[in-house]
Amino acid sequence: MAVSFKCPGCAASLVFDADKQKMTCEYCGTEISMEDVAAVSPILSDEAMQKEDKRDEEIRGSGEPLPETADDTTAPAKAVESAVWDDGSIQYVCNSCGATVITDQNTTATFCAFCGSPTIIAERLVQERTPDFVLPFQYGREAAINGFFEWCKAGRFTPVQFVKKENVEKITGLYVPFWLFDTEADMHLSAEGKKVSSSTTGRSTYTTTSYYKIVRSRHVDWNNIPLDGATRIDDKLMEIVEPFNYEDLKPFHMKYLAGFFADKYDLSAEKLMERLTKRLSSYVDRIFKESTKSYNSVSKIVDATRYQEPTFHYALMPVWILNYKYLGKTYTFAMNGQTGKIAGDPPVSRVKLVVLGLAVLPAAACICGLIGHLILGGFLA
Repeated sequence: MAVSFKCPGCAASLVFDADKQKMTCEYCGTEISMEDVAAVSPILSDEAMQKEDKRDEEIRGSGEPLPETADDTTAPAKAVESAVWDDGSIQYVCNSCGATVITDQNTTATFCAFCGSPTIIAERLVQERTPDFVLPFQYGREAAINGFFEWCKAGRFTPVQFVKKENVEKITGLYVPFWLFDTEADMHLSAEGKKVSSSTTGRSTYTTTSYYKIVRSRHVDWNNIPLDGATRIDDKLMEIVEPFNYEDLKPFHMKYLAGFFADKYDLSAEKLMERLTKRLSSYVDRIFKESTKSYNSVSKIVDATRYQEPTFHYALMPVWILNYKYLGKTYTFAMNGQTGKIAGDPPVSRVKLVVLGLAVLPAAACICGLIGHLILGGFLA
């Protein structure tokens, strides 16, 4: 079913304001602290819940069914009709305007396409699907737009069409599903190190090469290693907008999603183990290289590090995203919704580069001519 939080003053939908860290009403201006927002216990569709259970089994790659859904009849929210389509999409009825809206199988928070009300798909956020944590947005839409223009360098070399207002307005605040891994490792690496030194006596230079057996052993542990669990999100882009400040993690509550989009993971934590191992290996490699800087070269490295079984938590992390196509290529702007860190490569306008080249060419010709004149003048003098 569709869930939204209602303003006690005018009954319009409340949204989470990242700048004020409060639930606000865009119609009457009411502001409510997060602690004072009334809890919502949705009435869930049995058909939709069965579909979500089946989807979860597919994601985990397990044939074991999930526990049966328990009925929740305490303080129910307004019940609405919902239907499940064959492709996993859910049809729901907006509880603000009554329109029928369709979401894809991974959407957990969206907006009604007809009235614009923020809407949360409760079936995808309950029981085993409930995130452990949510990291609320700290940067609002205006800050994200300003970050976009800074990213584009105010449009100095980006195409005019790329920075048009109507395109920038498509920027989306998205809670990306992440798995946060805690793990430990017994690091053990051995290698051969070489140090080269030289000395000069009279006209003779002597070079001494010394070889050493290097052994590095230590116990290391890591907390909250983030890996996104959504296939449609660019992994590299998410790695660039890291790190997040985990001190601001909050126990999950749907109210933080109001006014933003949110996705549910479609990659289980178990399916991310290969990516996790690669990242841990890069951490170990970095530690090893830092400890062997005094050697001129290091070779014959043998890595016998043993990694322990990780534990993990499911969390929703804030990211501002804008996708835009230019000359057949898709460009993506991403900004960490908590720290403001930006990732992405903007397109470069060929026209602006040509204009710049034409403007620089005369000056370059003058400089070259001046240098040539000075050289030839000095030679002939």
